[in-house]
Amino acid sequence: MAAKITRRRALLGASAAMIYPVARGGQQAPSGESEQPAKVFAHGVASGDPDESSVIIWTRISAAKKPVSCRWLVATDDSFLNIVASGIKQANKKSDYTVKVLVSGLAPGQTYYYKFEAPEEISATGRTRTLPVGHLDNLTLAVATCSNYPFGYFNAYDAIARDENIDLVLHLGDYIYEYGVDSYGGDTGRTIGRSHEPAHEIVSLADYRQRHAQYKSDPASMAMHAQHPLIVIWDDHESANNPWMGGAQNHQNDEGSWSKRRAVSLQAYYEWLPIRDPGKQENQAEYWRHYKFGDLASIITLESRHTGRAKQIEYGDHLDKLKTPEQALKFKQSILANPERKFLSDRMQNFLAAELAESVTAKRRWRLIGNQSVMAKSTSPRLDAPFFKQLAKQLEGGALRRLEGLTQLGELALPGDLDAWDGYPAAREEFYQIAREANATDLLVLSGDSHSFWQNQLFDVDNHAMGIELGSTGISSPRSLLAFGEEGLKRFDQASAADNKEIVWADGRHRGFIRLKLDHQKVHADYIAVSNVSTPQYTTRVIRSVDIVKVGETLAFNQ
Repeated sequence: MAAKITRRRALLGASAAMIYPVARGGQQAPSGESEQPAKVFAHGVASGDPDESSVIIWTRISAAKKPVSCRWLVATDDSFLNIVASGIKQANKKSDYTVKVLVSGLAPGQTYYYKFEAPEEISATGRTRTLPVGHLDNLTLAVATCSNYPFGYFNAYDAIARDENIDLVLHLGDYIYEYGVDSYGGDTGRTIGRSHEPAHEIVSLADYRQRHAQYKSDPASMAMHAQHPLIVIWDDHESANNPWMGGAQNHQNDEGSWSKRRAVSLQAYYEWLPIRDPGKQENQAEYWRHYKFGDLASIITLESRHTGRAKQIEYGDHLDKLKTPEQALKFKQSILANPERKFLSDRMQNFLAAELAESVTAKRRWRLIGNQSVMAKSTSPRLDAPFFKQLAKQLEGGALRRLEGLTQLGELALPGDLDAWDGYPAAREEFYQIAREANATDLLVLSGDSHSFWQNQLFDVDNHAMGIELGSTGISSPRSLLAFGEEGLKRFDQASAADNKEIVWADGRHRGFIRLKLDHQKVHADYIAVSNVSTPQYTTRVIRSVDIVKVGETLAFNQ
């Protein structure tokens, strides 16, 4: 049943109007709340990267031209009667006037409130939480990914902000997009008044900073960040589309050095996200974490873009030579499955092995993997049904070529996305081997990037069950097969599930997020869709719910 979005006081304290000057869903802010937007703190507040005794809090002194001293306060109550930590942090040009504080000495599993004070303004009040220790009854996560500003309003962020049962947000990447207004999403952005800034594709440090600032100024984004702490990993678009160790699909020679572009994109990311900075001798790109939730769950996040990935295989270099199933099989075995083609770096894998083993030894009930790209084996489905033959007659240009290409891949039983784990099958088996050696064949993999919901079963090459994968659709980014239409997308997803053992269900027609509730008996997942992203008015509905339970040494769907 659809849930109508209604206005509630999103945050506590007199400065709540800085988050919501006008209510979404078309309703005016309640009486007594100023509709004056924040000036000093125009990018809101945020928190994240927590452990059991500390958390990062973040804000920005907007439009500053010189160093500004900013006071920060953390309290156990929203009235700030019991302040437990405070200090002064200077915002300066070196960090783009962002203010990031590692607040330590906190109690585990506690809710805290925080705010910032500048000479002319007090920020909105943020709410955050440390990780628990010992026994934990339950945990509720929002799983988000792929928030593209010109493709639509961040209504799913708004829905997450309003859900008081959510303990934290796990964002799986593509937090921003690098494209200019003449590229991906540009037409939609002009139509709905959400064009990218700057207008060109972002390449320099100033460009990446400006783009982060635009995304952080979105009211729904500010509301979500102020209401819930964030665990976040990057994917590709925080730097450029489909990067690998030596470049990226969306980086050309006339755009300068790839290593420099990657470095400035990561610098801006660390400045603008509430995450811990690397030490002076540490590699910025080596960004992975293990979050421990008492005896209930581990969340281990992966880095698969900038520290180990081999260059993606391009079908354009091979497809004209793949005419028979025998040729396709040889291509998969000799090219795709080359064991030298890495997806994760050796250091990332060492971290994964150690932390999975620690989680098993600690007897946590669930092991979640924060993962960017779809992991399940997924060959393109056969598109020989009458519907797709009729669809081909209705399409033209790039949409028709896409359908023809997918049809050929389906006939040859080849995967459709070689940027995902399907493009690195040997690396996927190496990942599974690490899990087996840690006695962790009960993985709950959470994946983004595809702009589609997924419910998948995972098996290694020898057909041993390795766990479950849940994929979240985009906050606003649409499925690439949008030109197929609503019915075409539905039938393509149905064909994918029918033709692939590991795919139980898929849906690329909706935008939204996944809400996960974990307890010691099961994990309950709600696939939540927003009715539209073309306006700020929307409704939400749960389009599918599934339960996940332990069965022996692995996981299964309980339906």
